[in-house]
Amino acid sequence: MKVLLGQVAIETTLFLRRKDDLFWTMIYPVLMMVFFGAIYGNQVWNDYGMRAIDYLMPGLLILGLMVTGVMTTASSFAEEREKGIYHRLSLTPLKRSTLIAGQILHRYLVIAIQSILLLLVGILAFKVKITGNYFLFWLLMTFGALCFLSMGFALAGFIRTARSATPICMTAFFILMFLGSIFFPLDIMPGFLKVVSNSLPSTHLGDALRLVTIDGAGIGETWRSLLVVGVGLSAAWP
Repeated sequence: MKVLLGQVAIETTLFLRRKDDLFWTMIYPVLMMVFFGAIYGNQVWNDYGMRAIDYLMPGLLILGLMVTGVMTTASSFAEEREKGIYHRLSLTPLKRSTLIAGQILHRYLVIAIQSILLLLVGILAFKVKITGNYFLFWLLMTFGALCFLSMGFALAGFIRTARSATPICMTAFFILMFLGSIFFPLDIMPGFLKVVSNSLPSTHLGDALRLVTIDGAGIGETWRSLLVVGVGLSAAWP
């Protein structure tokens, strides 16, 4: 356990030195929240019976999960592998399982701080409320975090050079974002895109979070979405 905690501390120290990662994980999602909140304010989407910001809040939380889980995980892993860091670590007593566990725990910590910041901005600035169970809400967020982290590690396996990391990660990120009903409801998509959207974990995670935050739904209404996200997690695990 001491070795694992030490590895988490090392990963966190390296993360704090990477200013670009700090921006994309901590500042960018908050800026997006402020941006959409300023645009929509208290505007109500009458067709859906809710404020626009109440719909967007869960999606912006998922956006943060994807930035950390998919973008920074895959690109950082590819960059460090190209620099030979993992080869040098393989010559030390550090176990591979401890290295991976340390990275997962570090990134989960980043996601937790990131999500709390977004929630504080949403609640204090835009009066967003979580009407459902907070534990269920965090359980959904945890499943989503692990799912996107597994996608990031899986993507890293396909990335051969640090230069190719950005286009590959951005392609996966934009598919999950624009087809995952993060910024607009699934109902307005063309029929052929709905098929793709319905297969994405970001879509099901967003639906489940909205059920909890807006409708106060319990596990009985969200377990199917949890199952889909869990399947995505196991399928993407490298």
